[in-house]
Amino acid sequence: MDQLETQVSDLRSFLSQDPLAPTLSPQEAAFSPAGPLRSNSHHSSFSARGDNSAPQPLSPRESRSSATPTTATAAAKRRADDADAESAAKQQRSKRNRYISLACNECKRRKIKCNGQTPCQRCGHLNLECLYAPNCCPNFKDSDEFKQLSDHVTHLQHQVNTLFDSLNLLRRDTLRLAPLSDHVLSQSSATVPLPASSRHAPIKDPVPFRVPQSYHGPTSIGFTVDVAKNTLHKMGYSAGCDGNEDGYPQPDSPVIAPANLPTLTPNPADPIWDFNESEMLHLCKIYEEEVGAMYPVIKIGPVVEHAKAIAAWVDAKRSGMAPPHAREQDLLDVETLQLKIVLCCALTIQEHGNSAKAARLYESIQPTVDKMLMTEPTDVARLPFLALCAGYRWLSNDEILAWRVIGQVARMCLELGLHRREGLDKIADPLIRRNALHTFWSAYVLDRRWSFSTGLPFVCHDDKIDPKLPYPSIQANLTQDSYPFLVAMIGYSKLGAKVWKLVDCFEPAVVRELKPHDFEELDREIMSWYESVPEDLRIGPLECDKMPVPAGPSYDVQRLRIWLRLRLNQVRIWLYTPILHSATSIVQNEQLARKVVDLAKQTIRILTHLNRNSDLYRRSQVFYHQFLTSSIAVLFLASTHAPLKFSATCRGEFYMALDMVKDMSARSWVSKCLWRTIRSLRAYARRLGLEEDSSRHAGPVTGPALPSTQP
Repeated sequence: MDQLETQVSDLRSFLSQDPLAPTLSPQEAAFSPAGPLRSNSHHSSFSARGDNSAPQPLSPRESRSSATPTTATAAAKRRADDADAESAAKQQRSKRNRYISLACNECKRRKIKCNGQTPCQRCGHLNLECLYAPNCCPNFKDSDEFKQLSDHVTHLQHQVNTLFDSLNLLRRDTLRLAPLSDHVLSQSSATVPLPASSRHAPIKDPVPFRVPQSYHGPTSIGFTVDVAKNTLHKMGYSAGCDGNEDGYPQPDSPVIAPANLPTLTPNPADPIWDFNESEMLHLCKIYEEEVGAMYPVIKIGPVVEHAKAIAAWVDAKRSGMAPPHAREQDLLDVETLQLKIVLCCALTIQEHGNSAKAARLYESIQPTVDKMLMTEPTDVARLPFLALCAGYRWLSNDEILAWRVIGQVARMCLELGLHRREGLDKIADPLIRRNALHTFWSAYVLDRRWSFSTGLPFVCHDDKIDPKLPYPSIQANLTQDSYPFLVAMIGYSKLGAKVWKLVDCFEPAVVRELKPHDFEELDREIMSWYESVPEDLRIGPLECDKMPVPAGPSYDVQRLRIWLRLRLNQVRIWLYTPILHSATSIVQNEQLARKVVDLAKQTIRILTHLNRNSDLYRRSQVFYHQFLTSSIAVLFLASTHAPLKFSATCRGEFYMALDMVKDMSARSWVSKCLWRTIRSLRAYARRLGLEEDSSRHAGPVTGPALPSTQP
């Protein structure tokens, strides 16, 4: 202990001495102050903090006492140097991480500085592939590339969600189809993930299908055919038919198939881009001739002008003259929606009930239609558009959806008070008032019409309508014949309500209790209505082979005559068809039974004559098929319950109608659906005495004259 204290005191006294000038011997000059001590040195190399002090000679005691502090000081210095080196290394690594994180993959690999550009300076000079690791930059989320990718992924996710929602909806709807369709559905639903090949498969045109109907009302074709088939089943005759029992067309291909799903493409353009000006104007003309002439819910002039404006904008955008997002939001305004549904209706007529182009166009407005019908407040300016949506559903051969939509439109008219004069007078704009009035009366007529076709109840009842409510021609301040067909159909629909009340509760037991005058009185009212129709729209007693075919300047008027005459036969067929529901009622009312059979035969001959001598039937097949199917059902029902009385007389017209539908089904989807519905009747023909006559094609289409003005 004393020795240590002595050494410390000596060290302190040594450090307190002033430095002396260096006097180095050759041996002392042989080493560097920073270097290690030589083994043969007799002097201490310990120096002060500046490493420039001259060594002092020490006594042997001092030399021994200073050995230990010299070693401790050297160790402390080494620790300090190591700490400084470690700190410098840490600082260097931090800087390197910072600039390497901004480097491309090639510069990172070589650990050289990168300027962060694409391509960087080195990769650009050496023509190397300059790639950056994803999310390498702290501000990558703020870059335009990240925003574009994010928007693209969000859009694709939205499309996938929409596709699977539609897929699930189709699955639920098709659960009520025929067992064959259920089998197809189960196969397609087993494969939920989309394979890579199907994601880019070409889009196939979807096959439309009708909403299945589980209930058939007494005025529907399904009810009439079911009555006949039930009778045949009770007689022990099996179906043995090649069509489905429900009478609904089965699609040619699965309704749901992964390969048929639309290709996911970023930023899909609105389907209106597929149309040029000439095509839109041509389709507007078709709409006005085939739909607007009967139900003028809109004026076609403003629609044509809007079509020209849309076509000009589309052309400008294709050529890059329009801003990227100019008018995109305007493609769902009321004017454009009306234009789109007009194009849908015209395309469906032009392509006989199945237009993929119309389906894509309607799909673009489907969410808007659903919101207008179910969630958004009722707007009088939207009613014409929604009425045309119902018309599109009917033209697409989907009577159930058409009946639903037009019923909702009728309720919206009642909600706005359009069935009352004071409700109509509240509308200030003359064009909107005109369209609202025409829409109400069109919905009134179509609601009754499609109720008879489906056998389901209608919405508008006559006791709720203001008797002072003007008809379309009066409200438009034009002549009485401005819209003669629609005015005539209003009276026709009022008579239809009386027919509905008479036949709605029909069962065979009830039919036997009715007297002939119950039918004859209403039939006289129907004929009185036809007498009140303007003379230009009436057809007198005729022979089918001498009936004038629409042509020349009076084409439109002549076509309206034929339509009204077919309507006359149709409502009388609805009236008398319940007579044929049982053999007993036919025996008790044989004269009335023959009358309805003659009306059905005359309707078939009129349609056959039109089909052979003009393109009137082929242009609007879905419109004329309703008359043909009801007539075929009447002949089949009469031959089932009274084959001896009617089979021989009905044979010619029965096969005439079947052949006409079969011939058109080769080129028309709607006729193909009708053919699948009625071809099952051929299986029963031989049992009912309706064997096909080989000589029935020999003669022309002629028939006895039927008085059209007498009941």
